[in-house]
Amino acid sequence: MKAGNLKRAFTLLWICLPGLVLLTGCWDRRELNEVSVALAAGIDMVDGGYEVTLQVVDPSQMSRNRSADRSPTLIVSEKDLTVYEAIRKITTKASRKMYAGHLQLLILDEKIAKQGIREALDLFFRDYEPRPSFNIVLSRGYSAKDILSIVTPFEVLPAADLYKSLQVSERAWAPTAAVNVVDLYQMLTKKGLEPVLTGITLIGDVDKGKKSDNVKQQTTYGEYQYKGIGVFRDDKLLGWLNESDSKAYSYVMNKVSSTVGKAKCPGGEGEFAVEVTEAKSSMKPMLVGGKPEMHIKLSVEGNIGEVTCAVDLKKEKDYLALEQAGRDTIHHIVDSGIRNSQQLYGVDIYGFGIAFHRKFPAQWHLWEKDWNSRFKEMHVLVEIDYHLRKLGKIISPLESLSKSE
Repeated sequence: MKAGNLKRAFTLLWICLPGLVLLTGCWDRRELNEVSVALAAGIDMVDGGYEVTLQVVDPSQMSRNRSADRSPTLIVSEKDLTVYEAIRKITTKASRKMYAGHLQLLILDEKIAKQGIREALDLFFRDYEPRPSFNIVLSRGYSAKDILSIVTPFEVLPAADLYKSLQVSERAWAPTAAVNVVDLYQMLTKKGLEPVLTGITLIGDVDKGKKSDNVKQQTTYGEYQYKGIGVFRDDKLLGWLNESDSKAYSYVMNKVSSTVGKAKCPGGEGEFAVEVTEAKSSMKPMLVGGKPEMHIKLSVEGNIGEVTCAVDLKKEKDYLALEQAGRDTIHHIVDSGIRNSQQLYGVDIYGFGIAFHRKFPAQWHLWEKDWNSRFKEMHVLVEIDYHLRKLGKIISPLESLSKSE
């Protein structure tokens, strides 16, 4: 080797040596055979403390040749005065340490929500291990442990079924809201915005739904269902929005990408259903006579999906009449939803306070201490820009068509 090349080789070696010494591997490395991967967690209030339930993957059941007689997940739980202690206490009955890096869903029971969720969630806000994308929901009528124990039909891993259903229902059915841990942290710490969480309950025969037989026939014995949006003041649950008011919340908060709604037929009996294909909302805070007033503009587009009234959609007046009926229905849903939230709960779940803070910062500093009282009395003006775009493959209702047509 030439002297110049040898010198360059030694120089490169001296440059690389510090890196070889310092970069020796991951400081918190864990082997897969040393941990249990928790995909979902539930926290219930019991005996003045917490019962933490984890749904963990059984690694032996993740291969293609897995046994049909053994569940792909295991449910483990333990009780203690703090959430962290309860999770660590699980190691007394499990051969592996719990790993939450792939956590998808956290379920809190309604008792915790009514007393305050900050304490129960402190670990999940503080710990570096869970990814910030997992969703949080509230159990209604059943414990979080019961819900995590249900054998679900559509996914091998029940946690994946619960998580995907929440995501899909938010996109395709407006009365649910997928709130992740980052969203909830912001709701709890920002002034002018109160938290909300979607509820989940069980229907059918719950005891049979916890057994593998639940998915061995065409109809399940027991199943879960997302139902309603819970309203909070600070970290305490006040109550639940019904389906219509939950849909209004999703419209105002720009969470509707698609949904289906119905409206009364104009001037006659029957109803028609519309698939909403696009919905965009904007807020315009105003000062009127020194008082806060909010103007909401909602742009909605949809396609006619079903018609059960006697209309001739070849006629422009009938088409426009349906469009107006749809517009009036959306306006009623949003307007009454906001008023019900104001009157029943009196807390700003829509973030109106944040909008006023941005546009009128000086005025906001005078209002922020009693903002919810001002929100309760605030006038909200709702404007709807609504259009029907497509009629489907037939124009008039099927029952109005004669064979000659």
